Amino acid sequence: MKVLSKLCFSVFVVLVLFGCQSNLATIQVDKHYEWQYQLPEQDYVVSAIGYAPIESQMGADKTTKMVKAIKASKLDAYRDLTEKVHGYKLDGDVKVSDLVLGNERVRASVQGVIKGARLVKSYHLDGVYITELELNLRDLYRVRAFTNGQTRIINAQYH
Repeated sequence: MKVLSKLCFSVFVVLVLFGCQSNLATIQVDKHYEWQYQLPEQDYVVSAIGYAPIESQMGADKTTKMVKAIKASKLDAYRDLTEKVHGYKLDGDVKVSDLVLGNERVRASVQGVIKGARLVKSYHLDGVYITELELNLRDLYRVRAFTNGQTRIINAQYH
């Protein structure tokens, strides 16, 4: 009985080891694709403006305040652009007691990635630094089409 089980086990191990080997010939195929992007017909440009007061910035001198206002207005413009492209996330709470509206709280946040925005103009006017940005959504669509596979094969050749 022990000899039979050892023999069966040995045959099983040999079959498994030989079954894992592949002696099939491999065939290599070279492929060449031509792609066409499916883009919108027209440009759609989204613009945003950011503001930052110069005198309210922390700093020892006017130059430091100006540099910080430039950065703050640029961030505000990117926030505005992100709101327009990706939208808001709103959270709200309302407290009602005895059918009387009590405390009400609404929070808004925005989150997203903006790539390819173009700085149109950056200037100061009446103590406020202003930055203007614009984003061509057709360019954004082109990047997404390439990275997410939103393309169409127009020609495929196999060699």
